[in-house]
Amino acid sequence: MQEIKKTLERFYNVTDIPLSLLNGGGRLIQAWPHTEEDIVLIPSSSAATEAFRRGNRDALHPIIHFLEPGFLLGIMEVREDLYVLIGIVSPYRHSREAVLRTVSEAIHPLYLEVFCERILQQPLVTLEELKDLICLITNQLGTEVLPENILFVDNVSTRKLGASLLDQSIFHQREESAFHVPLDFEESLTRAVETGDRALLERTLFMPVPGRVGRMSQNELRQQKYAFVCLATLVSRAAIRGGLAVETAFNLSDLYCQRADLLTEIPLLQNLTFTMLMDLCGKVREAQKMPTVSPLIEKCLTYISVHLHEPVGLEDLSRHCNLCGRSLSLRFRKELGMSIPDYIHREKLHEAEYMLRHTDYSLSAITMYLNYPSQSYFTQVFKKYRGQTPQQYRDRK
Repeated sequence: MQEIKKTLERFYNVTDIPLSLLNGGGRLIQAWPHTEEDIVLIPSSSAATEAFRRGNRDALHPIIHFLEPGFLLGIMEVREDLYVLIGIVSPYRHSREAVLRTVSEAIHPLYLEVFCERILQQPLVTLEELKDLICLITNQLGTEVLPENILFVDNVSTRKLGASLLDQSIFHQREESAFHVPLDFEESLTRAVETGDRALLERTLFMPVPGRVGRMSQNELRQQKYAFVCLATLVSRAAIRGGLAVETAFNLSDLYCQRADLLTEIPLLQNLTFTMLMDLCGKVREAQKMPTVSPLIEKCLTYISVHLHEPVGLEDLSRHCNLCGRSLSLRFRKELGMSIPDYIHREKLHEAEYMLRHTDYSLSAITMYLNYPSQSYFTQVFKKYRGQTPQQYRDRK
């Protein structure tokens, strides 16, 4: 046991990728970085180990789970009734709200803030890199695992979704038509993604389209997968033209293609197509809403995001940006049209709204997470910027 712990600790110190050592019942033995023993809720971790056993996996056959909205979790057995979790990791950056939504049911509320901060700051990891890391760990522990023996499980797309409106989408082509899909359909689709126009995207997807996708395989499922890859290539480039970061767009495209490769039913592939298009379109729209700022102010915004749950003042930002407080305040207001305190309150209240809508956390817990000095002050700030108290907001939602 001690040798296993030493190996995992060395691995974490080199990679900064989170690791957890669990017993067969899902109870945490030790974690890297160090966490309290009750940070992970037992029903969540025990479900992970139970899924591993239920899938008849063993030390030579680890699992990687895909978790919405784009996270990966690796599970490996290092000896009988002893498991290592690697992650969660992601090939691209997520908003704080997305991280919170993913981990809120698995992490004890008292440690949610710390856990979210760790995920936001940890390195990006692609699916292939995660496979390599799993092989490296298991090999160090005396088991030779091959990447092709690691099962990738899409926990979202493998659900039976049944009939869908997507039967009317781009993959629903009439075999009797001899012509290809018109070029203007492709242009309309990429224009919708490039401009972040969801309404145009939906209209394009559900309007009748003459012709068919070019025949690339006599096997219908393989034909649809080839078409999916072609579409992912087109729309990821459109997203980049629309302002989405290059690596974010490429990593999203890669991940969706990897998910599509796992599917065995055409309706599920059609649903994943719709999800990919709407996801890319939405991310472009978010990117376009962000004002273009100088590297100095971008550095300031990053610091605020990383330390949102801590006391952040002008002195901290001034020291971080190596600029006097007055000059920084003036530059910030000029580029973003608001003061630094107003921006910090805005970001905190976005997170407060999510917790009020989607969790049962008490107002006092939310106050603590967002590092407001008191619940009464949090209520005062919320009412000032939202025109209602946090409780009124929760009751109306």
